[in-house]
Amino acid sequence: MKKIFKYLLICILPAYLIAALIYYAPAEGNVKCKRIEVHLADSTETHFTSVNEIKKEITEKGIDPVGKLYSEINTEKMEQVLKKNQLIATAECYKTPSGTIKIDISQRVPVIRIIANGETYYIDSNGKIMPTTQNFTAYLPLATGFISRDYAKDKLYSLALFLKNNEFWNSQIEQIYVTPDKEIEIIPRIGDNLILMGKIDNFERKLENLRYLYDQALPKVGWNKYDTISLKYENQVICTRRDKNN
Repeated sequence: MKKIFKYLLICILPAYLIAALIYYAPAEGNVKCKRIEVHLADSTETHFTSVNEIKKEITEKGIDPVGKLYSEINTEKMEQVLKKNQLIATAECYKTPSGTIKIDISQRVPVIRIIANGETYYIDSNGKIMPTTQNFTAYLPLATGFISRDYAKDKLYSLALFLKNNEFWNSQIEQIYVTPDKEIEIIPRIGDNLILMGKIDNFERKLENLRYLYDQALPKVGWNKYDTISLKYENQVICTRRDKNN
């Protein structure tokens, strides 16, 4: 008898709880949006947009839900509108029982800044073009020279992502110049040298060879002894002495 009672209790209790929640919970259509709450992820590192700007955009685009019944609010449409902002990576909007609509925003993350062909833009962490903004300038390697958008999204993106994920090189490389022949010249943050990488292919190996020079030779002879450092040739680092008259 006890086993039968336990079995019935196990079967009936979940159904009862669900029915009770449905019966006692207020219908969504009767809940009115009192306010919106915007959460901006990674705002301490990137400042391309702000909570106030997101709220302003919501008002200007005619998707402000405040004062409307939940049944009249389409959170998916709100997400679609916000995702059209080229500075935003993801947008998630959802309703809460308290009448607050929460909006979670993540910003796009740039990895390199490009100035070429009369344009200034970023390449983001997904290899896509990202516009600059007057609100914030990211502290990133700058690439100039003969750079097409396709070259930036393919070749320079791969190099920039490597630099971003490598603590040493991320702190070492300040500027990248692309010659008409698509060879790479690098201006480091430390030392008055010009680094000639040659073609961008096999840049990981070339930078590994340069790292060996940095660790073993330059601390002994001085960072400014050489005018140029060439990585063009496989497994070779060729240094040209600085003209003493300069």
